[in-house]
Amino acid sequence: MGDQLPITFQEYIKLPELGIDVSNISFNTLTLQSDKFICIREKTGAKEQVCIVDLEDTSKTFRRPITADSAIMNPENKIIALKAGRNLQVFNLEMKAKVKSCTMTDDVQFWRWITPFDIALVTETSVLHWSIEGTSSP
Repeated sequence: MGDQLPITFQEYIKLPELGIDVSNISFNTLTLQSDKFICIREKTGAKEQVCIVDLEDTSKTFRRPITADSAIMNPENKIIALKAGRNLQVFNLEMKAKVKSCTMTDDVQFWRWITPFDIALVTETSVLHWSIEGTSSP
């Protein structure tokens, strides 16, 4: 038991085999919010897009032409949250519809889904929760 690791590591997929350039695989461009999706911001020349890898079926990997500083996938549903500067937007990819948007007064330093319906936002001075339900702002 002394030599056993508390976690077992297993390679699941090789992102380059899905057509993702190695230069786009980093902490600055890739997010993993759950065991369902990987979200990668890709930039090839002047072309920017977001690649979403469905971990349940990697053949369902798809790309959308999106320019954003950060992109995070909902932990359960095909809903993506995008941040560009102080602008935040949430889109339902299956319905092809914007769910919600807002403009922050401060820069968001960190953000993540904390439930399938709520995003936590951290600025230099505040910690906020933003529900994708209803019409409230963070």
